[in-house]
Amino acid sequence: MRIAVHGATGKVGRELVAHIMRAREFDLAGAFGSRRAQGELPDADVVIDFSAPAATMALLELLAGNPVALVIGTTGFSAAQMQRLNEEGERRPVLIGANFTLGFEPFRAAATAMALQLPRAQITVAETYNMHKKPVASGTTQGLVADLSATSADRTIATELNRVGDTPGINIVRFDLGTAVIELTLEVKSRAAYAAGALSAAQWLIGRPNGIYSPSDLL
Repeated sequence: MRIAVHGATGKVGRELVAHIMRAREFDLAGAFGSRRAQGELPDADVVIDFSAPAATMALLELLAGNPVALVIGTTGFSAAQMQRLNEEGERRPVLIGANFTLGFEPFRAAATAMALQLPRAQITVAETYNMHKKPVASGTTQGLVADLSATSADRTIATELNRVGDTPGINIVRFDLGTAVIELTLEVKSRAAYAAGALSAAQWLIGRPNGIYSPSDLL
């Protein structure tokens, strides 16, 4: 499978390139930084994008007329940009995810199921990432908050953001029952987890009909 990596100079992008280079089943068709917005894309079966919202939009322009499959791990899109991405599903198979860690979807499902079982619990979604990550809730946390909020019309979900060293990622959903506390924790050991999950998603996406997909579709 020939893979092109967009955002190859970023932390996850570098992990992706390294993983592809080590694996016999993958060929690196091209690796370029998120500022590239012109020229021709290398011949590939799938493009994996871990860049920035504006760079992803530029990538879509670069892909005009090319039906290559697209895996997007970039987060932080505006409503207008998300609409543009949804429209792209008419032209190619597109898989969009905030967290490609293998095991994240069962973690998310378990947290949602627990929230339904504990309607009176006070819920906090906590995240810990590296000190250089922006001090706003990650796409992962935003998605968890949306899922958990939907379990009850009057439920408010608190968030807790931590930035420590070079932490690749720790996500916690905490249920405070007053007399007891339950925590679900997903700790990523290295950014290779994001790369491995994105590559699994890319393998799954090849040959799918045009449309918008999410990591939950892989289950």
